[in-house]
Amino acid sequence: MRILDRYILAEWAKVFALSLLSFMGLLMLSEGYNWIPDFLGWGASFGTILNFMLLGLVKDLSMLIPVSLLISVIFVLATMNRNQEISAARAAGIGMWRLTAPLWAAGLFLAGLLSLLNAVLVPEALEARNGLVEEAQFAALKAKGGAALPKGQASSVSFENSAARRLWLISSLGLTTGQAFEVIVHTFDEKNREVRCITARFAEFKRIDGRWRWTFREGRDLRFDPATGSLMAQPRFKELVLPDYDDDPEVMFYSTKEPDKLSLREVSRFVDLAGANPGGQNAAYAMRYHSILSAPIICLVVVAVAIPFSVGAGRISPMVGVAKTFGLFLVFYFLSSFCSAFGESGALPPMIAAWIPAALAALWVIPKLRSVN
Repeated sequence: MRILDRYILAEWAKVFALSLLSFMGLLMLSEGYNWIPDFLGWGASFGTILNFMLLGLVKDLSMLIPVSLLISVIFVLATMNRNQEISAARAAGIGMWRLTAPLWAAGLFLAGLLSLLNAVLVPEALEARNGLVEEAQFAALKAKGGAALPKGQASSVSFENSAARRLWLISSLGLTTGQAFEVIVHTFDEKNREVRCITARFAEFKRIDGRWRWTFREGRDLRFDPATGSLMAQPRFKELVLPDYDDDPEVMFYSTKEPDKLSLREVSRFVDLAGANPGGQNAAYAMRYHSILSAPIICLVVVAVAIPFSVGAGRISPMVGVAKTFGLFLVFYFLSSFCSAFGESGALPPMIAAWIPAALAALWVIPKLRSVN
């Protein structure tokens, strides 16, 4: 590594670390303001509160790293431009691509780090964080003599299996007990016409040879004519086992949570069962899945956008370039939120909606990079 590369990386690392730590401090203050009163009201210990705050920092790293990278790259390049260091390097025959190679390497490294965080650390932190909240709430209700659903149990479950064209409506679902009560399963054909409806007072499920097996008890098996919608048969049954009905009850349980509270591991299982680009209520979960997958590319987009913003004619103050980053971040954030809203509503395929902001940013910045070089 050349002396110039080490110099650029060292200057960038200082600003990046300062920016990251500053944002982490602000988020800790915000999280403390929002959550500490609740935990104190639940009677949680100091250790639980501290653990919750630290897990929150891990969860937010995927958002803080791109912002800190953007600020640090712009500040370093604008400082070098103001001090005529870029002009000196280019006069020595060093092109912009070679001059900014250490920053591209840093962006590539952080993109890989984001992938690792989203796949391993962030899911673990998010699940542990949600578990701390559930345990604190349950302990508070138990201390007051109130009734609460135990962990792994949910009520009023509605789940649409788009791939198998089935809609499940369950009054009460218990993962620990392996039972579901007041179960209704609607089955549709390829034209979205109902062909079958199973109603059961309760059902049991267990995993056998890697597949879930559902046993419906005390209900009716309704058959419909898809052309006319008329009821053709409705025999009663005491026990009904259908091998094709192998829907995952754990994924059904995920549908009772908000998409942004699910980890990559959970939403990936959801998408595997419901389909990569489903419509209806499942679109929000698919949007969450593709948003996590598209997050690492932001680091490379950030470096590409920062270079033309920082390297311009004249001796511009570094703070001017940093100030521009906030406006640029707001525009990118608005565009991401706008596309996410379309993806969550099903107006756009979630996969496309998740990648549109990065694609538009790349189309905008590539000509500017060429002109700077």
